[in-house]
Amino acid sequence: MKRENRNIGSRMTREALRRKKTPFYQKKTFLISIVLILIIAIGIFIFWKANTNSNTTHTTQPSHKIEKVKPKKKTTKKASKPNKAQKVTKEQPAKKVEKQTDQKQTTTKIQNPGTYNDLTYDTDWYTFKISNEVKLIKDANGDAALLVKYNYTNKTSTAETPQQVQNNAIMLKQDDKQLSATTATGDNAQLVQASSNNQVQPGKSFDGALLVKVNSTTSEVTMYFKNIQTNNWLDSTQPLKLD
Repeated sequence: MKRENRNIGSRMTREALRRKKTPFYQKKTFLISIVLILIIAIGIFIFWKANTNSNTTHTTQPSHKIEKVKPKKKTTKKASKPNKAQKVTKEQPAKKVEKQTDQKQTTTKIQNPGTYNDLTYDTDWYTFKISNEVKLIKDANGDAALLVKYNYTNKTSTAETPQQVQNNAIMLKQDDKQLSATTATGDNAQLVQASSNNQVQPGKSFDGALLVKVNSTTSEVTMYFKNIQTNNWLDSTQPLKLD
């Protein structure tokens, strides 16, 4: 019996020694405590996460509603006002500006409205150089007529017909009566017709002629030239003696 008790005592002491020598992290109590700590930590994290999500949803929803309502009211008001302003400012004032610019072109931009000197009639729009070859001839009806040759230069930006410009810018009078154009014959007819048919391009010159019927072969004929700005006749004139 004593030998058995000793064996039991020796066994108990060996197991106790083995337990004492076992590392703490391999003991069941330590493992159980670690598992419990993890479970508690996970529960705390889940609870905290749920609270933070609820707080963010409550705080962000009102702000989104404000952002959606305010811009709509502002954009509708701003869009309606410019449309009304454009209709008023882009239709009526534009026409007024165009009329003002047209008036300026006819008044302020003209530098030379008309001058006559030494057989040269000059403006910003054209130049007529009167030839010394002014003579009496017979027209197509056999009546006395005065032929005046000239050189015309077009200073505008469009093609012009010399006779149309001459009819508007030059006037011939005899005994205070305006002389009328007549028809020529022969070589003179080709020259006069070319003046009425040909178009002179901008910056180009043309040799033409005018032919007017005269009432007397002895009375002096006077040429008058127009001021393109005032549409009045210049004070300078050119007398043409027929005898």
